[in-house]
Amino acid sequence: MAKHNKTVFLKGLFFNDNTIPFFEKITYQTKTLYTIKSTNIKNTKNTFYEVVDVPGYLDTYITNEARKLKKTQLKTLKGYLVETEKYTTVEEYLTANFGTKSRSNLRRYKNRLEKCFNITYTCYYGDITKEKYNSLFIALKALLIRRFEEKKENNYELRHFDEYQDTIYNLILKKEASIFVIYNDQKPISIRINMFKKTLGYYIMSCYDIDYSKFHLGSLDMLKNIEWCIENNIATYDLLKGYDYYKKDWKTTTFDFYNCIIYNPSSIQASFNAYAKKTKTKGTYLLYYTLKKINFITYYKRVKQKLYKQTHNAITEKKITHTKIEDNQLTANSVQLDFEKNEAYSYLKRTIFNLLFTSKEHYKDIKVYKNLDNKNNFYVVAKNNKWSLNIID
Repeated sequence: MAKHNKTVFLKGLFFNDNTIPFFEKITYQTKTLYTIKSTNIKNTKNTFYEVVDVPGYLDTYITNEARKLKKTQLKTLKGYLVETEKYTTVEEYLTANFGTKSRSNLRRYKNRLEKCFNITYTCYYGDITKEKYNSLFIALKALLIRRFEEKKENNYELRHFDEYQDTIYNLILKKEASIFVIYNDQKPISIRINMFKKTLGYYIMSCYDIDYSKFHLGSLDMLKNIEWCIENNIATYDLLKGYDYYKKDWKTTTFDFYNCIIYNPSSIQASFNAYAKKTKTKGTYLLYYTLKKINFITYYKRVKQKLYKQTHNAITEKKITHTKIEDNQLTANSVQLDFEKNEAYSYLKRTIFNLLFTSKEHYKDIKVYKNLDNKNNFYVVAKNNKWSLNIID
């Protein structure tokens, strides 16, 4: 039986360890991203190779040894690029790609976040301590788990999380990766991992603290990373595939991903298995696009979310209402809470942060009290506003 040798293109590109041996050179525009001096294409008689997720915008050059093999490319999914080299400032990018209302909303989210919290933006690129690195990965994992529990979805990134943690550190030191963090004081509330080859950047994974959802942290994180790429001469920022509904708003162009199948046509076994793989791949993506066209994918996701809730015992968020009150409506029988440090009351955070967004109050100016006469009643007192929060059982 023919041996199947499968490689994810991005891994082969970054780790340059002969996992894509038939590509002698890979270039983007005029820059060489990958070269190998020796190959490990041996005993190919009964082997067929498959390289998945090859971006269509790259040029690949086959080694002399591989030219006796047959190569087939199969189009799979769409990818999204931000051509950052076209712009000298992030404002130019926004003007070219977003309408007046969208630009105004992004400015409002950023200004409101910075008005309500002590926000700083840090990109770890070329230098980071191992202690800080590990602490950020611990924080990122916690954010991902909570975010996808809220979405009622399994997160495929978590399956490879430890592998990323093991490899990204050295890439940061070589300026082939970065961790971009939005901090509220010392607390990371949004974390993104990027990887780089020459002037080509790849968005690998990110997540934000869902308690800050009102501030549209996901959009601000994307915007700040695009700005960083422009300022640091990254020509193109590849957003990769998936999450079309979100990435399509930020891209400046699209491209096609391909799966490459390479095999020795003189081998009956390898030819048969390569043909079977090609047929299966074509059928899979034909079915995918057909189902997507009739919105079956949307219904399928809803069913998966319901099954997730049943199998994961997903926590239901508490329902909280709020009303503005005056000083004389505060009960004397109450005690102040440190709701940030007390996990038992962490469910209050999102509602409180939402109130900060609408009132433009600063987080440092608020105090939270628990009504001792009513376990479901709390008070939020800010400089210019006071609210009563009520938990609905």
